[in-house]
Amino acid sequence: MTDLEAHHSWQLHKEMPFNLRASMGHVSNGTPVFVYGNNPDVQLSEETIWYHGGIYTYPSTATQMLVSSDDATATCQVMINGLDANYMPINEIITITGQTAVTTTLSYLRIQNAYVLSNPTTQNIYIGVGTVTAGVPATVYERIFNGHNRTESARYTVPAGRTFYITHGTISHGSDSAAYVTARLVYRLFGLPFQNSAVVNLNNKFIDFWFDFPIALPEKSDVEAKAFCSKQQVNAVSDSFEGILITETQ
Repeated sequence: MTDLEAHHSWQLHKEMPFNLRASMGHVSNGTPVFVYGNNPDVQLSEETIWYHGGIYTYPSTATQMLVSSDDATATCQVMINGLDANYMPINEIITITGQTAVTTTLSYLRIQNAYVLSNPTTQNIYIGVGTVTAGVPATVYERIFNGHNRTESARYTVPAGRTFYITHGTISHGSDSAAYVTARLVYRLFGLPFQNSAVVNLNNKFIDFWFDFPIALPEKSDVEAKAFCSKQQVNAVSDSFEGILITETQ
């Protein structure tokens, strides 16, 4: 590459939007994060926006997880991404053996997400602990819903040594005109209780919102989206939030 070509390449890179440069891996200490969740049946009680339903329960200590499917013939390979006891990122690949649980090698304090690498099933895949019955553990920490091939949970935990800046979010709700959904984006700083960062009310619509001044969540913070509906009926709610994960430097 000539000096002129190098200059043009540098100039083009400089003029790219920051989020595009981050996605291309050209921001040395910044990693884009996109979190998406769906709950197909939110009714009168508040639930976390994730496919398994109910309020999400976080592991209290790092533990080896059980991975299984309610498909007795499943042989999927699943990538699990999580955090260890020190909130450091860890991951491993598990090969599912149907409804018989496979124990992870690593111990997880958080499951961030999981996705299928090969041999997908059209049934559910579970990650959790406790007695496994027909492929379903007593306590579920993640679920890959029928053939979707990845988890869909609107929650995230900030790894050690990082700060997560939330820049944008969405919420959508599909129901009849007589029902409305109240949704909350909540976060918990390490050692403190959950608190609201945003509350929205919507009726059969999609809301897109930007944080002009991003929400800054330090290491070990948990963030998740929750919702409840005003009417006892099946109400689908989906949510996303995104931002950039910055590595803190001394």
